[in-house]
Amino acid sequence: MLKQVIEVFFRDTPVLLKQMEAAFKAKDAEALRSAVHKYKSSSRQLGALGLSQLCLEAEQMAKAKQHTAAGPKLEQIKKTAAQVLAELKAIQAKL
Repeated sequence: MLKQVIEVFFRDTPVLLKQMEAAFKAKDAEALRSAVHKYKSSSRQLGALGLSQLCLEAEQMAKAKQHTAAGPKLEQIKKTAAQVLAELKAIQAKL
């Protein structure tokens, strides 16, 4: 079961990160909120609580239409996502 959840996370991460980036560039707060919300949930499900917290903060910014402030938060999400993916690869190798 864990292996399948990790595989879905690997598959969905690039898609959701691209959606976040596109929504940010288009200044589409609702699309940004939606993508960040989905990633927040899947991150929390895997126990990546730091990543989930960053997503929550970006989601709140999108809800408040604080578009400019979301840019640096998205960069933090990307960086943290890369770290989480590396950690999950190591876990996956042991399964």
